[in-house]
Amino acid sequence: MTKQVFIVKFNYSISAEELKKIMSEVASKFSSIPGCCWKIWVINANHNEAGGVYLFESANALELYKASTLFDSVVTNPAFSNLQTTGFDVVENASIISGAPIGIFM
Repeated sequence: MTKQVFIVKFNYSISAEELKKIMSEVASKFSSIPGCCWKIWVINANHNEAGGVYLFESANALELYKASTLFDSVVTNPAFSNLQTTGFDVVENASIISGAPIGIFM
């Protein structure tokens, strides 16, 4: 089973401080996504861009997340626009050699 990296990026129309507060408030919901090993929250306040980088245990786990109400709440949030998503297969051996935190979830 190949792990998946999922990258989400969007523009936001609220203040960066408000978005960071909301991120902290909802982070626990994202920590309980089935098959999700972790999520890194990212923000570029200079360009009103934010998003996340996720590691999923499998393509199936990623697809289940993309079909979830939690992901839909991101897609349909009126404060977010220009949503972009990209998924990648993880090259596990090379990633482990270079210190990526993926081996601890095997």
